[in-house]
Amino acid sequence: MRAPHRAASSLLAALGVLGGCSNRGGPASTTPERTYQTLVAIDQWSGVDRADDPFVEDPVTAPACVGPGFYVEDQFHWLEIDTGVCNWVTLSGSARSAVSKGQMLQLTVSHYDLDAAAPTAASLRLTLDGCDAWSKPIRIPNPAAVYKEQFASPCALAENGNVLFHLNNHGQNTYQLQDFSSLR
Repeated sequence: MRAPHRAASSLLAALGVLGGCSNRGGPASTTPERTYQTLVAIDQWSGVDRADDPFVEDPVTAPACVGPGFYVEDQFHWLEIDTGVCNWVTLSGSARSAVSKGQMLQLTVSHYDLDAAAPTAASLRLTLDGCDAWSKPIRIPNPAAVYKEQFASPCALAENGNVLFHLNNHGQNTYQLQDFSSLR
């Protein structure tokens, strides 16, 4: 009779380890799971004219180029930014939903190998209706990388509010704006 008792004990232990029956926790949650949802669609970004670019601090020293330098890469569904035409790109997009202060945001940016004649740095920035929300310096040269940044929004943003993504690069390099989402 010991063998069946041992087998039953082993089965109960295995169920306990696997998260079997439990009277802890009560009824299952009916709250829908929150997920990151696109805040600005990849194909909804557009270029900002130099005269309207808030990142231009000194028009004399700011790059004079204004080039298309970006396009939607349909195969990968990202926005490709090629700094071979212009090393200064500011993009504008309209928020699909409102963002509360403290709400989690996710930005995914990547680049291929970065190169320049002399060591330098690139600067990436994101603003929400003029509020500085995120920035990242990237040293050049640098091997290819993907940055999946998650951060609490330092400011609120209304639905259809203006989102700016800025890239100031040195040399001919290629970046990808892959995603900008909010946790909802």
